[in-house]
Formats: sequence, structure tokens, C-alpha cells
Amino acid sequence: MDYCDFISAITERGQIKTFIESDAGIQQQEGKLMSVFAAWWQMHSPSLGELPKTKKVMELRAEFLSSFVDSLEPVGLLDRFKVAGVVASWWDEVKYELRTLSESDFGGLVDSWVDTIKDALEQDDEEKKSKPLFDPLNHKLVVRLMPDYLAEIATVEASIAELEQQKEAFERPEEAEAEAGEESEEDAEAVNVVKELDTKLKHLKNLIKEPKKELKILKKSPLLNADKIAEFEALIEQTEVEIAEIEAQLEPYKEITKQLKEAKAKLKTLKNELVQRLDLARTALSDEECQGLVLGIFKDGLIVELERYVTAHRQQVIAAVENWWDKYRVTLQDIEMERDAAAKQLNEFLQGLGYA
Repeated sequence: MDYCDFISAITERGQIKTFIESDAGIQQQEGKLMSVFAAWWQMHSPSLGELPKTKKVMELRAEFLSSFVDSLEPVGLLDRFKVAGVVASWWDEVKYELRTLSESDFGGLVDSWVDTIKDALEQDDEEKKSKPLFDPLNHKLVVRLMPDYLAEIATVEASIAELEQQKEAFERPEEAEAEAGEESEEDAEAVNVVKELDTKLKHLKNLIKEPKKELKILKKSPLLNADKIAEFEALIEQTEVEIAEIEAQLEPYKEITKQLKEAKAKLKTLKNELVQRLDLARTALSDEECQGLVLGIFKDGLIVELERYVTAHRQQVIAAVENWWDKYRVTLQDIEMERDAAAKQLNEFLQGLGYA
């Protein structure tokens, strides 16, 4: 009987996932599936494009289902049921949109998406908390139609995240050091350096309020109060040096908080512009562009569903190989050697105790 073993390059279980995902044969087969899909879409998407004229929704479903299975099953990566599941899942997701498309046209479907996005934006805060419709910025129309706008938002959000990180690191430098790998006491409360400096700053400013008032009075008769004036001036001068040092320490923090406030205001403005920008983008679309946009969105959705099934299949393969590793990584020969060594050791113990 022939036996199989794991290749020598794999020395631990954690390497299996990476090895399978990077395998040239697996990548080639998955790539072939996507190429066949692209050819299928090229051939059958015109039927979807004719739906506003034919209005044959269920006939289109039957065509898509049978032709999709006939085209993709021979690749051999997914079985017939999984291939059919791709179309069935996608169709269930878009069936109401396809019905809208059959009853109007591509522009009408785009307009319905715009209205849906506006309805989500008009939800009050309580409705959003209890039953949010969806995130308007993640709607497939916005993602496909307004990539530059989303890129602007992503840039500002990244800036906000960076500034908040800088702000946190300034306020609690010890926590930042601990996250970098340095040891810290688990029970020690985090100290906010900025709050401590602000408290000290207020204390110092209050400390010289009265001396400044007294100094003004004393300077009206400088000859009589020379020693007292010198004492107050020295106190005030020393305290103001300390105040200046603290303010210099806090200056970078003030700049960070200023930039953070500006970035958050910019993000709010950008998000408030969604409806205006969406209306402008929709107005600029011709009927032909609406059709291309809708077909592109439908294609993207079908690709996502196909990739989901492929990923799930790949995970099953990985799990199976990992299971084999758990069961068979230790060979029968190794097990027998361990058994014999244990038996020998036990026999030695028994001899030492006089039982053998």
C-alpha cells in the first residue's frame, strides 16, 4: 500500500493555510473560473440589458441559472449545486431591483436607488439607533458612481484617526510606551499628562494674581517699598518662566486638537454634501451611462457572490488538510517508538520495585 506524507516545507500546522492559498495550481483554477465567468457575462448580460423591453423577469432567471451552471460547472472547482447557489443567492438579493428595472428603465432604477439613499439620510437619530436602514456611504450606487467623493472621505477619516492617535499618545505617553512593548503595571491608573499640566498652569496663574495687584499698589511708593517690590517681582518672574515652559509643552497638543477639530468639521461637511453631490452625479448621467452603471453594479454583485462561494470552498480544503495534519502528522512508526520507550521505562520501574 502506498502512503502519503506532508512535504518537508511544511513543519507546522499554521503554514498550511498560506501554502494552499499561494499554491499556483489553486490560483490557476480559481483564475480559470473567473475567466469563464467573464466570458459568460459577456454573452448573457445583453439579455439583462433588454429587460426593460422584454419584461421577462422569470425567463431571464431561468436563462441565467441554466447557462451559468452549464458554463462554470465544467471548470471543476465548484460542484453543480454550489454554482447554482451563486446565481440563486445573487438573484434573491437583486430581485426587487430587477422588477423595478423591468417596469421602468435603467434611469428609473438609478433614481430609485437615489431615493433609497435619501430616505436613509432622513432617518432621525432614534430611528438610526433602533432600526438603521444602511450606511448610505456604503450603498452600491455611491461606491460605483462616486469613488472620488469616497476617497476624499477616506482621506479625512485617516487623518482624524492619526490625529486622535497623536492626541492620545500626548495625553498618556506611558500607555503609548506600554503598547510599544514596554512593561507597565496592570493596576496603575493611566495619567492624563495634559490634564496635569493644565491644572498646574491654572495654579501658577492664580498664584501670581494677587502679587501682581499688590505690586501695582506698591509701585506707587517705590522708595518706601523697594524690598517688597523686589520680592514680588522675583516671585512673578520665576512663576512666569514656569508658565511659559508649560505653555511651550502644551503648544504641540493645542495644534493637534486644532487640526483634529478642523478635520472633524471637514468630514461633517463632506458627509452633508452627499445628497447634493449624488444629485449632480445622477443629473450628469445619460440613459446609456445609466445602463452601463447598473449592469456594472449587477456584475460586481455577482462577482462578490461567486468569490464568496470560492472562498468558502477554499476554506473547506484548508480545514480538511489541517484535519489530516492533526490526525496523521505523527506517523505510526513514531507512535510505536514512543510506545516501546514508555514500555521500557515502565519495565525498569517495575524491576527497581522488585516486581520483575
